[in-house]
Amino acid sequence: MEKNHSDRFAELRLSMDAEGGELLRAFVREASLVEGVPTLAASLIAADAEEIWRILCQSNTGPERASVLLSSSKREVRARILLNGHSRFSAILPSLGAHLRPDAGVSYRERGVDGWEIALHRSIETSREATSVEAPVAEAAAPTEAVEIDAPRQSDSAAIARCFLVVYGHNYVHREVFSPHRYWRKVESGELIPVVSRDVRGEVIGHVALEREPGAAIAERGEAVVLPSYRGRHLLERMTERLTDEAQRLGLVGIYAEPVTTHTFSQRNDERAGMPTTAILLGAAPETLHSKDLPVPTAGQRQSFLLTFRYLQPSRVCEIVAPREYLDVISATYDRLGVGVSRRDSKTPAETRSMTSFAVNAGGYGRIRFETIGSNVAIELAQAISDVDSLGGRAVQLSAHIGDPGLPLLVESARALGFFFCGLAPAFAEGGDLLLMQRLSEPLDINELQLFTDQTKELAAFIERDRQSAPSRR
Repeated sequence: MEKNHSDRFAELRLSMDAEGGELLRAFVREASLVEGVPTLAASLIAADAEEIWRILCQSNTGPERASVLLSSSKREVRARILLNGHSRFSAILPSLGAHLRPDAGVSYRERGVDGWEIALHRSIETSREATSVEAPVAEAAAPTEAVEIDAPRQSDSAAIARCFLVVYGHNYVHREVFSPHRYWRKVESGELIPVVSRDVRGEVIGHVALEREPGAAIAERGEAVVLPSYRGRHLLERMTERLTDEAQRLGLVGIYAEPVTTHTFSQRNDERAGMPTTAILLGAAPETLHSKDLPVPTAGQRQSFLLTFRYLQPSRVCEIVAPREYLDVISATYDRLGVGVSRRDSKTPAETRSMTSFAVNAGGYGRIRFETIGSNVAIELAQAISDVDSLGGRAVQLSAHIGDPGLPLLVESARALGFFFCGLAPAFAEGGDLLLMQRLSEPLDINELQLFTDQTKELAAFIERDRQSAPSRR
């Protein structure tokens, strides 16, 4: 078993259903391209995986789930399908090779007492040579010319909208990208700082932007899109580097992003950009929010995001009033950010009355902010929850300043009402840091999230333990 260059695997989990074949094909191809596999090899192994999946699903009689793992080396790309049902698949595995092209590799072996591992592999070198003698696969016609990273012009607004339409359809959260006038107005005001990728003809093929509130010390790296035929060429990474230089020129404290958890492609870019995960925002968006060319594998529950962050200014020391049960995970997060921690004990709010605000967006995600934590925190929190629930909040985020003397009291009151830890939001409060907690009103399986780094997986495990230990919602 060969591991990929980063010693990690891209992984997809899905139900044993023939309808999942298209999702599997898209996953294998896109994950291969991200790893730098030539387009032809990526398309061929994706087609192999879809064909084998179709055959396997013909023998499925139960609700089992399977895992698909993608890895690559300098010589080959490999997709592995891990499935249960030893006796059910035993008769058909020997004949799988007959359903594939002669140049495709397939093998299988027993896995545990009731499972199989099927390995599909394609030679990268052979695929490179084949491009000169074979007709290309339908999706293998990715351009090879140089791509330029550039600042957009107003005349590019319509082309940028078309990129988002190709990838997301009309189901994209930032609606201004579909309105050239509104989009360029945000650029002119400084709220949006974009860069684009252009092909050799000057056409826009990718877009990433910094989104910045007026006067804010940080900016979000978002509105990211690359046309499918140009993926696997590290364009997102190159555009991110250009934006980082621009953010430093503007004197910003840091950059953050909210990559999705329906796949790991954006997460990989954040890892390369030195942006560790500081929080996991569970249930932050409706189930329907996803790109149309990569269906959601977590159907049946709201979508979740990560919060990743990178400081752009010299290292500093942060004074925190952290509850003892969260001290280790908070300290580990700051360590990855390159920030020192100074902890002080306190459980006595400095104020009598709390100052709070709340809001619920159109997607049913509520936010409660404690600007100041007073001794009446329990009453204020209960009232804020009631207000958010009445506005249709299906998932609620709670935030407060990490150095507020009343933070341990707020955490204690919040946990009693079903809240649990979800991470940190560095520099989100005019340069100050926030502790984040969450409360969900409907089921969500955190094991369904697609997570790339070990650090993110460790944070997810801590969040789940804290969620399970918190009292049930009342």
